[in-house]
Amino acid sequence: MKPLILTILLLFSSFGLTQPAFGPNMAASVLQQDFAGERLYWTPMRLPMQVERASTSRDAVTLAALFRHQMVARDEKMYMEDMGAGKKRVVLTWDYRALNDKDPEGFYYGIRRVKEIMSLSEPQQQADETYAEAMVAWYVDDIESWVRDPAFRAARTLRRSQESFQKPFETRVIFKHENGRWKIWRPENELANY
Repeated sequence: MKPLILTILLLFSSFGLTQPAFGPNMAASVLQQDFAGERLYWTPMRLPMQVERASTSRDAVTLAALFRHQMVARDEKMYMEDMGAGKKRVVLTWDYRALNDKDPEGFYYGIRRVKEIMSLSEPQQQADETYAEAMVAWYVDDIESWVRDPAFRAARTLRRSQESFQKPFETRVIFKHENGRWKIWRPENELANY
């Protein structure tokens, strides 16, 4: 009888070792390290871009506002456009370009912060991997002053970011246990390893 009890105890103890512990405190710790504090960038369009100076298009208004806030540079250009039948017209444009190439991600507008973990699953074993899932409410903190410019009201990302503390964003985050610790699983990182 003792060998049977000992075998059962060994089986249950080894089962407990294969399933790593994961709870709200661990999830909060991983989110703080790998998710919160991430700098957020807005990319409204690719630069360089040319727009006619008389244009009132959304891109023209956005670029003019970015220039006012000293986030892009612009140069005046003038050229003759052939209209056909021997007619030509003078075209005045702004050529917008990035101030520097060091920040190709876009324009920094704030930092991601976790507001709450709305739900958290139990760890699940899939093949040799262990995963868990959480629904996370988050908001944008340290919002840059230029975001409040009325020219950017049409940009949903920026508008929602300003109200995100009262109406937080919600996202599903998947955690993976790897090399003895939990981390946020990003599928694109997995594909890069192949």
